[in-house]
Amino acid sequence: MERRSFVSAVGTVSALLFGSESVGATRDRCTGDPRPSPPAKTVVHLSSGETKAQRHALLNAKNLLEDDTVPVKELAFVANGKGVTLYTPPTGDNEFYDLVTSLQERGVAFRACGNAMEALGLTEDDLVDGVEPVPSAVGELARLQELEYGYIKAP
Repeated sequence: MERRSFVSAVGTVSALLFGSESVGATRDRCTGDPRPSPPAKTVVHLSSGETKAQRHALLNAKNLLEDDTVPVKELAFVANGKGVTLYTPPTGDNEFYDLVTSLQERGVAFRACGNAMEALGLTEDDLVDGVEPVPSAVGELARLQELEYGYIKAP
């Protein structure tokens, strides 16, 4: 068999066995969308205590849940550093209590870095109900990524 014929035959067999689309250009079989399907589980990571950054991070989570083209099954929100102040009850410094609780009602899991809480003098009693302290945010992020969560770093 000539080399050209052999290469052609191998290509035909490969297309039959594995499909004719390359890995980098797969299309969703139902919608024809050329973009790959996003992870069904996602974690948003926030480390900033700035109001603008916290608003941006929460709105990213809200927008993700509202995007009908993204099949999110689980969404976790992990805060460390001064980002854990997001999880304290409403005060002059924290205007996001209502948004946090509304996202909790939609199934978003909120987790606070225990190391950051200790550094900021916060206890579990200082957090909004339902926020789960974890030993370290970096450990939690590593654990979730091992569980195939997609990662989004918020400002």
